[in-house]
Amino acid sequence: MKYFLSFCFFYVLTWSYCQNHQLIDTTDYEKHKLLIETFKDKNEKFNQDIKSNYKGKLRKEILGIYTEYQSHLNEILENKKLLFDSRFGTYLDSLFNTLVENNPDLKDENIKVFLSKEPSPNAFSIGNGTIVTNIGLFCSLENEYQLLSVIAHEAAHELLKHSHNSIVNQSNLNVSILGNNSKFSRNLKLHKYNKGAISFEKLKNLLYEEGEIKRQNEIAADSLGYLLYKNCNVPKKEFLNALITLQKYDSVPSIALDSSIYFKTFDLPELPFNKAWMKNEDFNAYNYNFYKEKIDKDSIKDHPEIENRVVKLKQYFKELDNKAPKINTIHKDSIFIKLQRLANKAYVENLFYSNEYGLSIYLILKRLENNFDDIYLKKWLGINFNAIYEAKKKYQLNRYVERVVPKEQSKSYQQFLNFIWNLKLSEIKAIAEYYSSI
Repeated sequence: MKYFLSFCFFYVLTWSYCQNHQLIDTTDYEKHKLLIETFKDKNEKFNQDIKSNYKGKLRKEILGIYTEYQSHLNEILENKKLLFDSRFGTYLDSLFNTLVENNPDLKDENIKVFLSKEPSPNAFSIGNGTIVTNIGLFCSLENEYQLLSVIAHEAAHELLKHSHNSIVNQSNLNVSILGNNSKFSRNLKLHKYNKGAISFEKLKNLLYEEGEIKRQNEIAADSLGYLLYKNCNVPKKEFLNALITLQKYDSVPSIALDSSIYFKTFDLPELPFNKAWMKNEDFNAYNYNFYKEKIDKDSIKDHPEIENRVVKLKQYFKELDNKAPKINTIHKDSIFIKLQRLANKAYVENLFYSNEYGLSIYLILKRLENNFDDIYLKKWLGINFNAIYEAKKKYQLNRYVERVVPKEQSKSYQQFLNFIWNLKLSEIKAIAEYYSSI
């Protein structure tokens, strides 16, 4: 699994926090409740419009897909995965208002921007006037202009109705090609042999076609997003720099742990350090070429490679094709800097809230190298170990801690994963109890 762990992990905390302190407010349940009711009403009205505009099996397919999307959003809200910290909310609103003030086409779209606890530097539009930005963007992007460019890109998706068009296309596909009564299905029944191969070839071609449409949508959103951004009279190249900056974080965890941190952290009074915990599995004899992917994943990616998107933007907008080296002279907004620092510090919490317990522990260990007396970090170490104890007890640890994947993970990260998987259930419990009691 690829994950985004940025240089912000090296941020050195120079003070401690009280035992139960959380850096970002996640307790505004009334706002969650109100938002759930608002989306319920909004979805009911939207679904009625679908019923009015489409008929028969196509209407049923479209409603089915939208119901699934709406259920997913409701799950996000029910699990309180959105952040309602006023410091971030007010700032995001101000950025989006800048877009609206300078782009009349956005005024009637009734778009709202929310912030999620997800630590990956990403954002997405749902297609019903809702844009969700991840708090990880504050960690990874360099300034407010780059954040504005990401929001502009998602607003462009909303204006271009990409989500809705994709759902309609998928529904047409399900009814006309993949359905039991479609022409393809009827013809397939006439074949005595190789039905599986014929079906797979059809599916592969459909996936490639769908992937190409999505790549084209991303490029179209880049182009319109840039125009929305440009109208705000802001540094033009920062739109491009946002893409280039995010490209750096499309990798597995790259930070390295000093192996001594394991002994320092896990040699406990009631649980002496066990060298067997550091044993690494031998993958030298593994035949990596034995299994081949039937479908080329790169051909069905939703997002085209960032390099290609950068090239396209330079082709379409000549002012972006400046050969001069990048000089970071952009004045950073003081509020953005404060929020970026806060997001960096809260990364441990947000990884936990995203059920990435392994990554949260990995980051804690890195930060403990610089400040081993930090009570805040040790408290969250206990919280994470409690979580993986419950997961392992239910035989579900692999949902929250990756398995070792040779040649795709750094040696340091593989060592960490081996360490976690080598721990017995009783040992995980002992570690959890020790650090929870601090």
